[in-house]
Amino acid sequence: MKELALYFQDIARRESIEYADIRIGHYRTQFLFLQDLSPKAINDFERMGLGIRVLYDGAWGFASSTKIEKGEIERVLKKAIEIAKASSIVRGDYRVKLAQEPVHMDKYVVPIEIDPFEVPINEKINLLYGINDEMLKVKGIVKTYSYMELRRRDQTFASTEGSLIETTIFTSNAGYTAYAVGNNDTQSRSFQDYPLNKGYEHIRSLKLKENAERIANEAVMKLYAAEPDEGNMDLVLDPSNLSLTIHESVGHPTELDRVLGYEANYAGRSFATPEKLGNFKYGSSIVNFVADNTLPSGLATTGFDDEGVECQKWYIIKDGILVDYSSTREVAAILGFPRSRGSARADSFSSFPINRIPNLCLMPGDESKTPEELISDVRRGVYIEGRGSYSIDQMRLNFQFGGDLFYEIKDGKKGRMLKNVIYQSITPQFWNSLDGVTDKRFWEPRGFLTCGKGEPSQSAQMTNGAPYARFRNVKVGRGRR
Repeated sequence: MKELALYFQDIARRESIEYADIRIGHYRTQFLFLQDLSPKAINDFERMGLGIRVLYDGAWGFASSTKIEKGEIERVLKKAIEIAKASSIVRGDYRVKLAQEPVHMDKYVVPIEIDPFEVPINEKINLLYGINDEMLKVKGIVKTYSYMELRRRDQTFASTEGSLIETTIFTSNAGYTAYAVGNNDTQSRSFQDYPLNKGYEHIRSLKLKENAERIANEAVMKLYAAEPDEGNMDLVLDPSNLSLTIHESVGHPTELDRVLGYEANYAGRSFATPEKLGNFKYGSSIVNFVADNTLPSGLATTGFDDEGVECQKWYIIKDGILVDYSSTREVAAILGFPRSRGSARADSFSSFPINRIPNLCLMPGDESKTPEELISDVRRGVYIEGRGSYSIDQMRLNFQFGGDLFYEIKDGKKGRMLKNVIYQSITPQFWNSLDGVTDKRFWEPRGFLTCGKGEPSQSAQMTNGAPYARFRNVKVGRGRR
């Protein structure tokens, strides 16, 4: 692929264009899914191809192909130029400009101990079978699901500016769910997915089968749990639950294309507009969100983004104040930023790179503090584990989130189990109510593999890590009646 990338650079530089780049990719995904004791999906598929972007007279053109050869590179380049020229006719007064980026000649490979594709399929299926078997032994469990997803992406990027970058990214993930029926109710409990850019050693470290009986028992216990009192009370949220709240109420609102209104059709715009930079109180003084695409094993840790910008680490919210965004070379230039934050990613060679959430994490506290200590200072509240349903409005302000497991907190102690809990708030109000976080011992790099954005839709992966955190005076309700 490197030889073909160099060939692209040579022929593209002869064209009368402002800029061009190519991504040549080879993608492999293995997905296993078991329902009860029966395999329902054993998929192992590969895709290869190339995509070329061209900037001509302030307008983009893009074309792709599943053929990887010199003649096809020539054809696709000419097609992308044609599209860019046509786009330039109707672009109006807006001209695409790109923020500067140094030329990079580099190679990045996710460090792994065990190649997930070298592990026999039978071993993986037997693991999932054993998990479901353990859960089905628990009285009251009527249905179980377990799954495993393993990915590898080999990509070569080259641009007319001179960058030539090779990357190899491995991602591993697994999880499962038990469904219980009884007491005129149906409830579920999940060992929620914990994806990381690591090898199969990550799957073996999760203790999946060891937790299966506990997960199943908790699903049954939820059948007989009480529904919560309604009203304003305190919350203590675990890292998995927080990951989704962070993703929707901080990650998406601070994507600069969304902030500027260039992304509106898919999940709306953002309230965190540019005049708020450096002065808007997004959260309390202990709220620190760091975007870190250099985070070891982070899902957006790829060495370089998909327009050749080196991965970076930066604050988006510091001491509660909005200080930056995620950005691409195009939108960074609109606000006059000297450099992109390296947040342009595409889900395939055939997709145009767009502004994506980075590895965005709520930082732990410096003071030594455990989850139990957070709970001890709550008179009336709810402790929540795991992710559940959610909704958020088109400006990323009004939201509600559920969870997967709930306990009542009364007079500083975790008490009876609850079910069907939701919490509702407004983004800055919620993050300004944060008054306690645990230290780094209890911080977890949770994240997502299927963040949807764009039209046509693309799927991206990123880590949204967090400690345990306490929020005061949040509206709590019942998810159903």
